[in-house]
Amino acid sequence: MRAALYENKGVFTLVERPIPQAGPGEAVVKIELCGICGTDLHIYLEGAFPPGFVPGHENVGTVFQLGEGVQGFQVGDRVAAGPPGSCGRCYYCIHGRPSLCVTAMSETNGLSRDGGFAEYMLVKDPRQMLYPIPDSVSFEDAVLTDTVATALRGIIQSAFKMGDNVVVSGCGPIGLSAVQLVKLGGARHVTALEVVKEKRDLAARLGADLVSDPAADGDALPDRIRDLYNGVGADLVLECAGVAQSLELCFKLARAGGQVLNLGAGGKPVSVVPALLAVREIGLASSLAYTADEAKLALSYLADGRFRTDGMLSDIIPLADIVEKGLERLMADRSLVKVAVAP
Repeated sequence: MRAALYENKGVFTLVERPIPQAGPGEAVVKIELCGICGTDLHIYLEGAFPPGFVPGHENVGTVFQLGEGVQGFQVGDRVAAGPPGSCGRCYYCIHGRPSLCVTAMSETNGLSRDGGFAEYMLVKDPRQMLYPIPDSVSFEDAVLTDTVATALRGIIQSAFKMGDNVVVSGCGPIGLSAVQLVKLGGARHVTALEVVKEKRDLAARLGADLVSDPAADGDALPDRIRDLYNGVGADLVLECAGVAQSLELCFKLARAGGQVLNLGAGGKPVSVVPALLAVREIGLASSLAYTADEAKLALSYLADGRFRTDGMLSDIIPLADIVEKGLERLMADRSLVKVAVAP
């Protein structure tokens, strides 16, 4: 099979490998599409993980092979393949935080395991990592499951409630998902902040009540948001851009007693004056990945049409073009939302 091997910072190589074989309790999925995530860009640009593995965790395809003892699936089933499943035994699993599972997210068992930038992928824990795709959901829509579920988990863990005024900073895949999800959850008003016009326009089509360019608004933006929302600011501000300036801005947009939800997870240091947060009692929450239940809920939203995908999948490219038409292009063309690879 063909696979895109991460060899070093800035280097992906197309290689031939044997098709993986499913051992007891495992499965092999034939990959139909694999989305390129911001994490994949960090791997490519910064060498975020040790070299020598095949990335790709936004996977959809069909069950190709089932190992002994696997129940609930049949060869040919259409599935989304999520992140490593939880062990059910560590501190975090026992206390209801499976996305923080020590075993699943370890370097050797989780994040550096071969992923979906290949024709086939070995799935170690089908029970928790495979989610059936409803018949009414296409692969093109289902490849957004990871993105939608990531935003969904963050919102579920946040202080969000019906009637809240919400600001979403950054309208990439997670930000656009968050705009729709808070509207589904009963937000009173949603403002979407984005510097790229095409993404602002898409945010408006997908339900944002107001879109704004934070670069154009400059220092006047906090006052504008304060005036818009009862003279106090937003109840919840979601950081989805993954850049330090965005998170710093988010703290200025939340009302006293409000909350900032960090979903963008940028890698650069952020300048924050703790006393200014303390005197306004600004809360900060963060979220990682999602659980099987949240992935299945995201797929149900796709199936019944409550979540719209039009405009979110910008392009589908061949595996051989993953660098030039995928990773490099995503960095050069900021109007792109999600690019998926078809092995």
